[in-house]
Amino acid sequence: MKESHRGIRVGVFIALLFIMGSLLVYLPEDNEVEAVGSPVVSIRLAQQKMTAYVAPGMDGIVTFTGTVTAIAPWSPSVQQLLVFLIADASGWAVTNPPALPFTKGQTERDFAVTVQVPPETSHMLQGTLQIAAKWRYSPGSTQGNVEPVSAIIYVAQYYQFSVGCEKPYMQVGPGQSLGFKLRLINEGNANDKLRVEVTNLKELNDKGWTVQLSQDKFQVPEKQERVLQISITTPVEWNAWKNDVDTIQLRIVSSQAESTGAISDISDYSLYIRQRGVSVPGFEPTFAIMALAGLAALFYGRRKRG
Repeated sequence: MKESHRGIRVGVFIALLFIMGSLLVYLPEDNEVEAVGSPVVSIRLAQQKMTAYVAPGMDGIVTFTGTVTAIAPWSPSVQQLLVFLIADASGWAVTNPPALPFTKGQTERDFAVTVQVPPETSHMLQGTLQIAAKWRYSPGSTQGNVEPVSAIIYVAQYYQFSVGCEKPYMQVGPGQSLGFKLRLINEGNANDKLRVEVTNLKELNDKGWTVQLSQDKFQVPEKQERVLQISITTPVEWNAWKNDVDTIQLRIVSSQAESTGAISDISDYSLYIRQRGVSVPGFEPTFAIMALAGLAALFYGRRKRG
């Protein structure tokens, strides 16, 4: 009887030990399950360089495309491999794609990254797009980094300029000389070469005008200006009285854009000259007026005596 009780006690003791041991066994949560090993993840870009067009009115957007390849040692407890792309473009605005999910049997996913280069960015600047990535199993917390890739972003040159003159209209006496100062302002995003021509020069020469440019070709640095001096002499001829307006027609083009076949501004600008007064070749205008007045008085006196 005592041996029977002793056997029961031993059995109960063993059963308690088994129950307590089973309670101490660690059962992981689903989101704590780890994969067998790390995946092999790589990034490949389809473009190694792109050019952004940043002229006023353009958005300066370039889009790079590529592929992420992932080969993972799958575990039954792992549902997905997530790859998070992280892009940077020298401080320019970048649109990162959403996380790329990989499931068992899937090894490639395509992506696109958009970079916006600010309008009117200097042609001298060059950006570098760098794309890195992180991967993580889901469920699970195992994660790691992916070797980054890079590409170059060039900024296209655009050609734009403006022309101005403080006094585009002047008045002189016939046969006199005058001068204009024309401002040529480079509003493009790189150094430029401008050419100036007088489009109605032959017509003016045929009428006896003299028009001279201080120079007809200018190298104008980015966002700077140059001054063109224009010297003009109106026709020297007999004029009892003249009151006419003539036009000097100028055309300014970018010879640098022409040489590269690029699109450029073409600026047509006009200067206006009013000739007003009396002109007697070989005499000063004031003296000519006095002489005419004297002749008129003499003629009037003779008529009165007659």
